[in-house]
Amino acid sequence: MKSKLICKLCGRVLFALATLCAMSAPAGAAPDASIRFHTGLRNNDGARRLSAKQLQTALESLRHKTGFLDMRFDEADYLTLGDRNRVAGGSGPARELLISAVDGDKIFELEAHDSSPGVAFARLTVTTIYTKFGAGARIVGLAIQLDFADFAMLRGEPEALRAFDIGFAILHELAHGVLGLKDDIARRRLGECDERINLIRRDLGLPERRYYLPAISLILPPLVEEAELIFAFVSRKGGREKTKVFYLRWDAKSVASR
Repeated sequence: MKSKLICKLCGRVLFALATLCAMSAPAGAAPDASIRFHTGLRNNDGARRLSAKQLQTALESLRHKTGFLDMRFDEADYLTLGDRNRVAGGSGPARELLISAVDGDKIFELEAHDSSPGVAFARLTVTTIYTKFGAGARIVGLAIQLDFADFAMLRGEPEALRAFDIGFAILHELAHGVLGLKDDIARRRLGECDERINLIRRDLGLPERRYYLPAISLILPPLVEEAELIFAFVSRKGGREKTKVFYLRWDAKSVASR
């Protein structure tokens, strides 16, 4: 009689444990999804995802600016930095900014918006408030919208093109999203965001951006509105300062107004 009672009790305990496990484990692929879900910088997983070629272009540009040798996009499309001590060249401020994005409390998603009437080169927008699985945490999702077609339209010296490429566009938007830095839309001012990005350009030996907004001029003939950004490289030798100016130009009507 006693052994039967013990068996019944054991059976009830096992049943309760099985029921508890079933209630705590969501059906389907939810556990795997929770493992893959985290903050950081990733490629969009929908219709706006960067192509393999675009993602490789972004990766190579960011690798050059940060110097992180092991940096890559993993199987879940998140940017991983690998061994952070394996660095060759690059810029300290660029590394700090990217580390803050990867280790931060937001999700930054790269999106492709080629030939978009609403995106000029790049733009940062708040897209989603995620609820993290199992914790109830609300996580802000921000989209870094990139128009690769705009960059293909740029004309200028190689130094200026290197100072305003897709990697700098991503870092610029991260400076907004991670550090909360602002642009200054006054015609003759730069703004705190590009002042920070200029530190990276300086470390890489590239000319620095002078103003935030491009100058617009009318070119005749034919009737073309041309946009122009000015970059400058300042060198000092023998107590004397020398400034070399570089220009980037594009058809203003073919690129969305910022």
